[in-house]
Amino acid sequence: MKKVKDYMEKDITIVNKKTNLSEILKIFSNSYYNIIPVVDENEILCGIVSIEDILENLILSKKEVELLEKFPFFVDAFSEIIGTVECVSSLLIAEDVMNKEVIKINEESSVLKALILMRKHNISCLVVVDEKESPTGFIRRNNILKALGC
Repeated sequence: MKKVKDYMEKDITIVNKKTNLSEILKIFSNSYYNIIPVVDENEILCGIVSIEDILENLILSKKEVELLEKFPFFVDAFSEIIGTVECVSSLLIAEDVMNKEVIKINEESSVLKALILMRKHNISCLVVVDEKESPTGFIRRNNILKALGC
């Protein structure tokens, strides 16, 4: 059986739930991942922060984007509002913006199980955890293709 731990990406950044949003934004700007696992004081996975959640909840919601598409003359006004994210980002922490519902997989699980979870939840990346529920990596679709010999 091909195991997740043999194909996962191990060099990932993890943040504590008290890490401020400014630091998280810096991490995203220097990373090609769009999610960051969040751990509690015991190093146990308690959530993830995603670029999509930050964009959706702090910058522009889908409804706001639709509105701006209909009324492009409001874009300049929204640009000034978005500038306030810089001020707010130092006040917010990972715990404030993280998603607590994390689709994860144990590193001892099969690669096929990882694929099934991704398909079931329509996602392209899973957080990999060890037996203590601490994040140890990511497994993405391209890792699964490699495991399947594609």
